[in-house]
Amino acid sequence: MRKKHRPFTHGLVLAVIFLAVAYASITGGAFRSHSTAFAAPVTGLSLPGVSSSIPTTDQTVLRPPAINKTLRADQPVSPKQQEVAQQLASLYATPTAQAPAAQDDAVVRAAAVAPTPDLPPYQVYQVQDGDTVSSIAAKFSVSADYITANNAEIQNVDLLTLGQSIIIPAGNGILHEVRYGETLSDIAKRYSVDVSAITGFGPNHIATPDQISETQLVFVPDGEIPRAAPAAQPVPAAGGGQSTPVPGGGSEVVTGPRSGQGLIWPFQGPISSYYGPSHPLGIDIDGFHNPSGGVAAATSGTVIFAGGNACCSYGLYVVVMSSDGVETLYAHLSSIDVSQGETVSQGAQVGIIGSTGYSTGTHLHFEVIDHGVRENPLNYLP
Repeated sequence: MRKKHRPFTHGLVLAVIFLAVAYASITGGAFRSHSTAFAAPVTGLSLPGVSSSIPTTDQTVLRPPAINKTLRADQPVSPKQQEVAQQLASLYATPTAQAPAAQDDAVVRAAAVAPTPDLPPYQVYQVQDGDTVSSIAAKFSVSADYITANNAEIQNVDLLTLGQSIIIPAGNGILHEVRYGETLSDIAKRYSVDVSAITGFGPNHIATPDQISETQLVFVPDGEIPRAAPAAQPVPAAGGGQSTPVPGGGSEVVTGPRSGQGLIWPFQGPISSYYGPSHPLGIDIDGFHNPSGGVAAATSGTVIFAGGNACCSYGLYVVVMSSDGVETLYAHLSSIDVSQGETVSQGAQVGIIGSTGYSTGTHLHFEVIDHGVRENPLNYLP
């Protein structure tokens, strides 16, 4: 009968295992085989249709981590890796809310950098029920006198037409449209102000006194308002009103003899408004009997202005300067037949009578300005 040595064998096996464990615990080493592995670890095993379904085993569960007795040196990061990392960080970064104080500072800085809003030199206001010049002036903090001065056809400051368009200047001052050959010094002298007052008003956009152009609208702060001269006694209008063709395609309006001042009537018709305190700029000649009649140049000279704004005030108008320094103004025209800078002869048609601007009906507003002084036209007409 063979003797059994199983207890001895089992003890020997247990002793070997104990020594192996003790060696590994003391040295931190691992048993290494010098033979080449014939297969990949289980976690690296790849079989068609199987690898994707086999979960990866966490090796830390199977064995405790090895204890390194020396520090591992970090591998240097290349510039390219740093660039990619920064791009990814900026791409996926979560924006943080700006603190209220920082937001307030940002608003203040933006306001300091932002340009000041450019205010227009005037605005157009539609008259409402119950409006007067005084109430409108109070609403816009502008002197009533300057509202009247910038709206030639306001005859009664307490009586306006509902829906009437009137010009409200940006402040106390005169709106002046630059005329042919006119300089900024001429405008300043005309309204008794310094040139610097005009150039200093930002919305004029005048950097230097020479930087103005014809028909440009200029605001003259605190410009002197034209005052009415003593009213003349009413006299009947004279002259004819027929337009006759002349060579060159133009026309000449026959309006009668010249006066002692050398002027002729620009249009035939009754005077609907006389020059005076309630109408201090000129006279109005009614055109109800001839609503498409031609308007004649009362003097020969150069057209120094031809334009205007059909919405308000003078509407479309023409100004002719004689060689003697007398300006004649023809307002509320329905159309203009001359251009700025053109030379016209006395009696030549400058336009067609109309009702543009502030006008209660077809008529011609006519003014005479003698060497910069607004005069009663009746003192110059025959």
